[in-house]
Amino acid sequence: MTMNGPVVLKFGGAALSEPARVVERVRAARGEGAGVVVVASARAGITDLLAEVLARPGDEPLRRRALARLESSHRGLPEQGTTHLARTARLLGRIERDYPADRPLGDRLLSQGERLSATWLAGRLRHAGIPAVAVEADHLGLMTDNSYGASSILLGPSQRNVRRGLQPILRSGRVPVVTGFFGRSQEGRVAVLGRGGSDYSATAIGAALRARRVELVKRDVAIFTADPKRVPDARPIRWLTYEEAEELAQFGARVLHPLSIEPARHAGVQIVVRSLGRGGTTTTIGPANGHRPIRAITSRSPLKLFHLRVAAGGERPGVAAEVTERLAAAGVNLVTLFTSASMLSVVVEPAASASTLRALAPMTGEPGAGRLERPRPVALVAAIGRGVTGDVLRRAHRILRGAEGVVASPRSISMVIPLHRERDVVRGLHRTLVRRRG
Repeated sequence: MTMNGPVVLKFGGAALSEPARVVERVRAARGEGAGVVVVASARAGITDLLAEVLARPGDEPLRRRALARLESSHRGLPEQGTTHLARTARLLGRIERDYPADRPLGDRLLSQGERLSATWLAGRLRHAGIPAVAVEADHLGLMTDNSYGASSILLGPSQRNVRRGLQPILRSGRVPVVTGFFGRSQEGRVAVLGRGGSDYSATAIGAALRARRVELVKRDVAIFTADPKRVPDARPIRWLTYEEAEELAQFGARVLHPLSIEPARHAGVQIVVRSLGRGGTTTTIGPANGHRPIRAITSRSPLKLFHLRVAAGGERPGVAAEVTERLAAAGVNLVTLFTSASMLSVVVEPAASASTLRALAPMTGEPGAGRLERPRPVALVAAIGRGVTGDVLRRAHRILRGAEGVVASPRSISMVIPLHRERDVVRGLHRTLVRRRG
């Protein structure tokens, strides 16, 4: 791990509601004698509001309320911020006419939350005596692919651009406040990284700069062995390997963006997840270095399960590929897929239910095809850690009764279960696999 690089501090939207504590954290990091880069999320609730506008592009009262909310959430904006507000007003006016036909236009609107937040936060830092300057990630050259709505960062070209743009600011002693959540596509348009994407922005920037560490600062969120709202005796996790953190993120631990680990692992940069609440709980993510492997239980819900009964089911050549291709063409994010001799089963987010039905319905009209069953509400529950698959099969096999599907890997076992059983399954797995292990 490089020790002479800057510290990258990413602040989530909820954390930004306590600007005094944000200023305190930036001061503390600067006190280490290293440069500091800040990555800013949109303020709490703003991205959801803009996404609602995109879901209802013809709702003029909603567009007016959204603009009023943006103004009230960013009072005291410097001149650059008022320019962003004016641009946002123009974008809102275009949404009804041009969206969704112009899909990247939606990404451009969603990016306005971060642009306003970074400008607002840079102003607050300057007011506190910290020389800060707002930097927009697309202008910086954080490059992505063209998968609008949930793009991936192109680390090679991004690294060169990030170094060229941020190192002069750092050498001058200033703090760049970079917008999270989006970059610039290969087509030259704004492309967002998906929910939680500011974590991904921060680790990519940290990797490019060979940061001392990347801190993902949350207001009241920490990484536990299970969701403490469902499992009261869940305990904080102090150390995770990169691989363990990836598994947690993939299977529903919403503290981390699923793609945020790889840039840090590639560059050997540690990630620290810091909670401003919960007594300042931290989790460090890095190489194994002899640390005892952890175990954790995650769940993701609510989800929708579709059973597609097709002649020959999963044994029919190419049928699984056809399902995934149809869903991808419809813009559906597939959570998981599993097969049996007579059936394919797909799990998606509830918002994608209608698109999933439209995408898969033609397969039921093919010769020898079966039927597409009504979707069922389910949860995806996963046990993560070395040896969990064997322990579930030996010691917790009763929990698998009634599961719609089970998928195992060397470090995890995940199961799709009826939604009403989620809490009992999570608690049972935690009691058997985590608490009794000590």
